[in-house]
Amino acid sequence: MSAHVEEIERMVRAACHCTAVRMEIAELPDWVLDCNCTLCRRYGGIWSYPKPGAVTIVQGKDATDTYLWGDRQLAFHRCKTCGCVMYMEAVLEKPPFIYGINARMIPTLDPKSVRLRQKNNGHTGWFWTRSDSPPEGSHHPKMDMPSAADWR
Repeated sequence: MSAHVEEIERMVRAACHCTAVRMEIAELPDWVLDCNCTLCRRYGGIWSYPKPGAVTIVQGKDATDTYLWGDRQLAFHRCKTCGCVMYMEAVLEKPPFIYGINARMIPTLDPKSVRLRQKNNGHTGWFWTRSDSPPEGSHHPKMDMPSAADWR
């Protein structure tokens, strides 16, 4: 088998549901993160963090809409067609780079093959996932627990 074919076989592929956005990643993650902040909780993403430059968008670079949250350092990209949240981009870096990928978009990633970390950025301790380790602390500002009248 040629070196080029072996490289292609090792390449990890990720795509949104309609496949308008397709990415290649240099390697599968060892761990993924479930964040319970007010945004990630709604997106339902499980985040992997590839090294800068390890991700190539092979199709659909212009097929996403972005949402800049909070301090406007991260742009969350979702497919304009099917709505899948694909990745986060570190926009203030020079040059900007893909900071996190929604691991749910990687069809060959077996959840049992990675360690699940939880980050308690929502300060509730509530997660939809189950982890063998306790949630990690947060650097986000402390918030009160949500109440029945709360929209966040």
